Amino acid sequence: MNLMFTRIFRFIWIIFFVLLIYIDRNNTFNKIFLISLLIILSIITAFRILDSRNEWRKIIKENSDLQE
Repeated sequence: MNLMFTRIFRFIWIIFFVLLIYIDRNNTFNKIFLISLLIILSIITAFRILDSRNEWRKIIKENSDLQE
């Protein structure tokens, strides 16, 4: 499940950058859509970073407990 989400998430980032390059920026709807997509992707990225940090803390704690 996590691997599938990661692939979809990366694909959405690629779609975002392609849209950013090729979409018509004179249309207000397109601007709002791109800004909204960027905010959503940024929030998801921040939550993934926090989750990874917590996982790394657990791994470091386990390793320090084994060394003692």
